[in-house]
Amino acid sequence: MLSAKKVIRIASLGAALLAVIKLTLGIISGSMVIIASAVDSVMDLIISMLNLFALKAAEKPADKEHNYGHGKIEAIVALAESVFIGGSGIILIYSSIQKYLNRTPLEETGAGIIAMGIAILITGIIIFLLRKVNKKDKSLIIQADLMHYEMDILTNIGIIITLIIIQHTQWFWMDPIIAGGMALYMIYSARSIAKKGIDLLMDTSLGKDHEIGAIILAHPAVKSFHELRTHQSGNRAFISFHMVFKNAGISLKEAYQVNNDVETSIKKKFKKANVLIKLDPIDDEKSLQQY
Repeated sequence: MLSAKKVIRIASLGAALLAVIKLTLGIISGSMVIIASAVDSVMDLIISMLNLFALKAAEKPADKEHNYGHGKIEAIVALAESVFIGGSGIILIYSSIQKYLNRTPLEETGAGIIAMGIAILITGIIIFLLRKVNKKDKSLIIQADLMHYEMDILTNIGIIITLIIIQHTQWFWMDPIIAGGMALYMIYSARSIAKKGIDLLMDTSLGKDHEIGAIILAHPAVKSFHELRTHQSGNRAFISFHMVFKNAGISLKEAYQVNNDVETSIKKKFKKANVLIKLDPIDDEKSLQQY
């Protein structure tokens, strides 16, 4: 069975191979779009190595210093990734401007087209594996990696189209302009990854209050709930709330069973969730849910 760590290792090898192929042909041809894609693959390699470290660290169990586990390491790594991606995008914009001003012609465009075709094939395999693991783990790291490789597929297709046009029209000015566009998209992607990382560090709610509330109120013994609080840490959701019973005189044994039933139902919907329920015999606070 594929694990997240195994897929990240495969992605690292793929990124290393892509970087070598693209950089070699980028230097030979003088194409900024291929060099831009090569730099992106180098970033992929660095990011995949960081991701492997983060996944190992995030799997460590909770301890005295980290009572809620080590899942936040994923957010820290995601922020580091956004800096790498954004920084490389800025450098590529500068290089593209220099290339545009110099207007140097390209060589070996045919070899570049073949190289980018190979890159699409390798990237497609990596995306397939990442999607398979993401369905199971829902990790921010895997999602960030997946989004980045999906972007690579689009840029690689764009590079092939650009090289074909240049090959037939000699419009060399297209090369730095397309490379600059790729760089801008890299910066945009960095912003998206950074936002997800910040949301995790700031304990932003899951945004699933309605779904959770529906599960709670579906139990026939539950009257209402309040103080619903949620956040994400790594691939684990933390959910806590106060639950009020219809029967204020419910026995401890019955209340315990209801608690287990509701907790089990929530965990069926939110895998690996940590659920904490405070049992209230009466409504001691106005309910926070809105329907």
